[in-house]
Amino acid sequence: MKKLVHPLVALMILALGLVLAPPAQAAYMPTAGATFNDPTSTTRSRQTVLMDQIIAAVNNVPAGSVIRVVAYSFDYQPMADALLAAKKRGAQVRLLIDSHAETDQIRQLRSRFGRGTSDGTYRRTCKFSCMASTDSFIHSKLYLFSRTGGATHVSMNSSANPAETGVSRSWNNTYTTVGDKTLYDANVDNFKDMLPDKTNTNYYHTVESPPYKEYFFPRAGSTKSSDTLYNILNDVSCPSTIKLTTYFWTNLRLYLAEKLADLKKKGCSVEVIYPDGSGDQNTIESKVTAALLNGKVPTYNTRPFNGRYVHNKVILINGTYQGAPNQKIVYATSQNLTMTSLRESNEVMLRIPIASVYDAYLGNFLDIRAHAERVTSTTAAKTTAGLESASETASESARHDNDPDPDE
Repeated sequence: MKKLVHPLVALMILALGLVLAPPAQAAYMPTAGATFNDPTSTTRSRQTVLMDQIIAAVNNVPAGSVIRVVAYSFDYQPMADALLAAKKRGAQVRLLIDSHAETDQIRQLRSRFGRGTSDGTYRRTCKFSCMASTDSFIHSKLYLFSRTGGATHVSMNSSANPAETGVSRSWNNTYTTVGDKTLYDANVDNFKDMLPDKTNTNYYHTVESPPYKEYFFPRAGSTKSSDTLYNILNDVSCPSTIKLTTYFWTNLRLYLAEKLADLKKKGCSVEVIYPDGSGDQNTIESKVTAALLNGKVPTYNTRPFNGRYVHNKVILINGTYQGAPNQKIVYATSQNLTMTSLRESNEVMLRIPIASVYDAYLGNFLDIRAHAERVTSTTAAKTTAGLESASETASESARHDNDPDPDE
């Protein structure tokens, strides 16, 4: 039964000029730190948690503020709806989406945004990546907000595209920084640098905002000494722990697998999780797997579990790094272990040297491993069935290297 205000109390309130009102709700604030989805969950909200987090930020961007999205794939209708609603209420929405695939959602956004509207909204793409003239991709996943709710300068670095495959078929992560103007400005500058669609494969640079460091690709070079990930592994001293997850790994960066095997031989604890299958789902070239197994690196494959795949691209380091002991560092990147990802595609990587963040990513690694099968010489042979691995040539590997991601 509804509670009524006593008439005498009501008269006193009127006399004093007071107004009864519900308590004010706190303004929305995005949550800083790491978030992970779980594609194995039977609870939809655990699958959609990354997209829900981004959509919540989109829904709280006020009129006049700017949303920027960089993504490889886009077919997630709730995200398209949120972006369309944001434009309708006066937010500026700026999208850079790779051109490898056309979807209903991309057509929707293009028809409403075009190449530009009077309020500064647009949807753009590039022929290849925005900085190369050969097969390559806009492969970063960045969600940037000048203001959302009570927060400004919000950057979400993610492995997740706004796509259903990134929700219910694969493991992904997002790392959010709130109020970090240095990182936000660096990401916005990167966005702006892509817009001209002009070749610049010597774009590589880094930006530091302690404790963070962000890396922007493509990176020019022709040897492993100009491979950022190789140099990271080279800076690890054993005994230390290294855990790596990746989605796509070709022979052109076989030396990364060989480096992990060398670190294992020197006394480091090393583990790898990847997704590999046959046919269109062959994302790990056979020589890479052979190098890991020959080096006795425990390697796990998520494909056998209903075809689900790890899409995180993460390196976890616990130990001595660059001569300093007791380090716990996360490298979260959009970059696959292909040469195209390093030398031509638009990619970003964030270095997070925070122990609690490392522990969160380690927990996610262990959860994914629990849904993966240990790779052996027998199971590796099954996943590469039909491949003439012994006769693979550099040109064949190069063709695979710049293929679109098969699941995206």
